[in-house]
Amino acid sequence: MVLFFLLHLMSFLQVFRFAALSVDPLPVPTLSTDPSYQVYHEGERVALICLAPTKRTIGGFWFFNQSGDQIYQRAPYRHTAAWLQLTAAKASSGEYTCMYWVEDSGQEISSNRSLPLSVKVQDAPMAPILSLDPQQQVYISGDYVKLLCSVPSSPDYVREIQYYGDFGLAISIPVSNIKNYSYSLRITGEEVSGSYSCAYFVFWSRRAVRSEKSRWVHVYVKSKKISWIREIVVGGSFFTINGLIFFFSHCLMKRRDLEERFRME
Repeated sequence: MVLFFLLHLMSFLQVFRFAALSVDPLPVPTLSTDPSYQVYHEGERVALICLAPTKRTIGGFWFFNQSGDQIYQRAPYRHTAAWLQLTAAKASSGEYTCMYWVEDSGQEISSNRSLPLSVKVQDAPMAPILSLDPQQQVYISGDYVKLLCSVPSSPDYVREIQYYGDFGLAISIPVSNIKNYSYSLRITGEEVSGSYSCAYFVFWSRRAVRSEKSRWVHVYVKSKKISWIREIVVGGSFFTINGLIFFFSHCLMKRRDLEERFRME
């Protein structure tokens, strides 16, 4: 009888132990940034990393902004860390939190939210001014045009100039102690026709920070095919007219010869 009671007591304690384990609160996640800076500048990339300190099977993650709105969900997801990629902007400045959940007996058990993490964003360096030299409405194949990028800040901090084209062009040029830089663009044909912009990189807070992009300037390339066709048409017309003149002159001379012979006979 005592043995029977002890067996029931042990079974009850085992069930109670599993029940207690299932209701234990999940460890609170930690939220961090990579790279980790006190202040970010507009345009920089930053990853929010949520780490779940548990060995239980992860079901997924949530990320929230400072208003408490869910901005991202990673699910289904089995790893103990998830990340959210952001491009720093004034709108993305603020505090963030994250949560995760695990699956237990077909139910989702959520953790508490992480401690808030503050992301501060400042303006990017002022945009440069891009101009063309020579400034023309139309360029033709074989021409050269200089893309002059003028930096408004102190040249001591400028480390790189970048040029962009709306068709995918991206050229990076290391520089030092300059305020103006010109890139010579060779007009090879209609493929370089499009819009161009430039930016510069300064070395702030031990890292390279890109400025805002300049306003776009337009390079319009006129195809030589049109002028070739025009030359062909004009040249063809010239030869056609001359040919007709020669033909009628020849006919006229031949007619006069026939008339003279007829008179002589």
